[in-house]
Amino acid sequence: MKTNLFLVVFTFLTATNFFAQNLNDSWQLGFGAGITKFSKSDASYIGDQYILQVPRINLVMPVGERFSLEAAMSFNTIDDLGFIKNSAKYFSIDGALRYNFDVIGKNFAPYLFIGASAVDSERKMTPTANIGAGGIYWLSSRVGINPQVYYKHSLESYESMRSHIQGTLGIVFKLDWNNIFEGGNHQVKESGLCF
Repeated sequence: MKTNLFLVVFTFLTATNFFAQNLNDSWQLGFGAGITKFSKSDASYIGDQYILQVPRINLVMPVGERFSLEAAMSFNTIDDLGFIKNSAKYFSIDGALRYNFDVIGKNFAPYLFIGASAVDSERKMTPTANIGAGGIYWLSSRVGINPQVYYKHSLESYESMRSHIQGTLGIVFKLDWNNIFEGGNHQVKESGLCF
């Protein structure tokens, strides 16, 4: 009985994986915001427990059937938003390698990522090692909502930054850069660049 159940589940998962759609297989440009959270003990050192970043800009490039590269920048240009006030500065340049899973439902495309950041605070730029997860809920074939969560680990030997969590939320636009050139002869299609 257990063997039959295992075979049914294995066959279902294999077939689902075979025929499922990967919606994260194109270039993407995103605009949004982020918020970092430091522990209470680290907040007194950094200057704030929560730091808001607006804007956050990211670009994603597919590099394989399941993998893509992401580059992002986060700024905190707004010091007072009413519900949160930033007294500390936060600027981050992030790079990540994503593993894209198959679509859940019809529109949600989840992913996991690993990467690194250079985070600049009041003191100096500090490297962090990152892990995280996110996903894109595609509202249409071209526009999606992209939440993601980072854990940014800063080594204790770096006195300018502490480990922290960063959550981001953005609007993503799928870029149709693969179809700009036709047949490798660099003739631009009439449709041009589509968003």
